[in-house]
Amino acid sequence: MKKLFLFVSMIAVAISGSAQTVEEKPEVKGETSESLAAVKLANQILRYGYENKSTLALLDALQIFSENPTQAFNATKQGDVVDETKNDGKKAKVSFDYESVLAYAKAFADGDPNLLALIDNIDAEAKGTQRGNINGPSRDYSSVNGKSHVDYTASFVANELAEILVSGDGDTDLDLYVYDSNGNQIASDTDYSDDCYVRWVPAWTGRYTIRIVNRGPVYNRFVILTN
Repeated sequence: MKKLFLFVSMIAVAISGSAQTVEEKPEVKGETSESLAAVKLANQILRYGYENKSTLALLDALQIFSENPTQAFNATKQGDVVDETKNDGKKAKVSFDYESVLAYAKAFADGDPNLLALIDNIDAEAKGTQRGNINGPSRDYSSVNGKSHVDYTASFVANELAEILVSGDGDTDLDLYVYDSNGNQIASDTDYSDDCYVRWVPAWTGRYTIRIVNRGPVYNRFVILTN
């Protein structure tokens, strides 16, 4: 297990060293969710694992997920249905849902008995952790068509820090916008990647629209999380 934690540290350093410069955002007071930050790191490690067919990277991500369980995002969603059988121009093969990651980890293990045993152990730990009530971040797995967008409508509480994280599959640029019930834009992340993050403190409790815009020509498979 120590090897896994060492691997996480190495990947985190590598990712931070190669990350693109992102736009400056105003400081928002409030305590950042440690669980959300951990899941963000897990998503980055996950994409590295898929790109390099690394079982250990996928297992590191799964372990972080198990230690920071999520619950279903209580929101309504609007957007065109994505036909994921049409893969023309599609390069990334990234899935964020737990069972898909587990299946790929086993495939990348290529029959190695030690890795398969490690996978079984982490899976057992994860399923034990996820039983009962979950108080971690909310999440949803979805896709958005190329040159299109998908909207979520969700409630946020006044005077409490609100955070939204979106991680895509790496194929296209995703932009993230948040609007209040009057249509006013109150937060955005529009850098040139498909990792998006915004945080703000709502002035009132109410429904907010979360818009994820795909700037590229092919669909993008993503995960959205809120604190």
